[in-house]
Amino acid sequence: MIELFLVKPGEMLEIPTESITWSGKRFNAARKIDARILIAPGTGRKIVNVEEGDTLLFKWRGEELFRGIVFDRSRTKNGVMSVTAHDRMQYLLINKTTRVFTNKRADQMATSLMQEFEVPIGAFANTGHVIKSRVFKNETSLYDIILDGLTETLKQTKQRFRLFSKKGKAYLEKLDNPSKLWVLETGVNIEDYTYSTSINDTATKVKLVAGEEKKQITASVTDDAGRKKFGVLQHYEKVTGKINQAQLTDRANKILADKKGVKKEFVVDARGIADLISGMPVRVIEDELKVNKVFFVDSDTHTFRGNRHTMTLSLIENNDMPEVS
Repeated sequence: MIELFLVKPGEMLEIPTESITWSGKRFNAARKIDARILIAPGTGRKIVNVEEGDTLLFKWRGEELFRGIVFDRSRTKNGVMSVTAHDRMQYLLINKTTRVFTNKRADQMATSLMQEFEVPIGAFANTGHVIKSRVFKNETSLYDIILDGLTETLKQTKQRFRLFSKKGKAYLEKLDNPSKLWVLETGVNIEDYTYSTSINDTATKVKLVAGEEKKQITASVTDDAGRKKFGVLQHYEKVTGKINQAQLTDRANKILADKKGVKKEFVVDARGIADLISGMPVRVIEDELKVNKVFFVDSDTHTFRGNRHTMTLSLIENNDMPEVS
């Protein structure tokens, strides 16, 4: 059921493939495939030469799941080539620039950057909110610039937008709450899971320092309940750039909100569902953990081998957008 093609002008060449892993991570923009291609002589199959810069198209059960550019190759003595291809969003991660935007919507910011860096554009939704000013003095990835615009739009309008690659082009669409949710349930389609908790990355106190040595400002905030239970676990950070006391305190409170409490990790191995990729919601039912709630996919790895499709999902409880530094 795996179909992998080398796409060239006017033709598509099918590539004999042993297995494909298709994966992505929330707010990492690009998705990728890792393919094990059979190139052993004597198999009776035509050898298709795959090189860096080539376009690969991956289908499962006749549906296109991925189209992207080959970035890495390796070959073994026994006639297997491993190939890694990333979709067009990878160019937003690799390329960096400095920029000033004035009175632009997030979609206009994204369009301008993609046109300059030759990223093909599909359909872009109008994000509505006009951002008065955005200044990026330091070299910043194109994706972080766009994400900053989408985060600001969310703050002002409560509306989320999703940036993704489809059929070799970048798309921006409004993200509404789905009317129906996929369900993962133990004994039905969940094959295994790991649920772990930790305070290794927890902070009960956040201290930020900014400014020059003679004109330093400091912001310190504490989670009193957490400090009483876990002790002093301080996150210390020196903040660069121009910032005032109120902004520094606000940043400290945001960091504390993200870092306080016990950190939970829920990783589920299940039968494959191609729609469940990073950023998507899913209801999980697991009686032993007394879980019956909606999670969001933080990262996903889908594995295809022969007629079998399995997936490993890392799940989180909320889908908050990150602040761009």
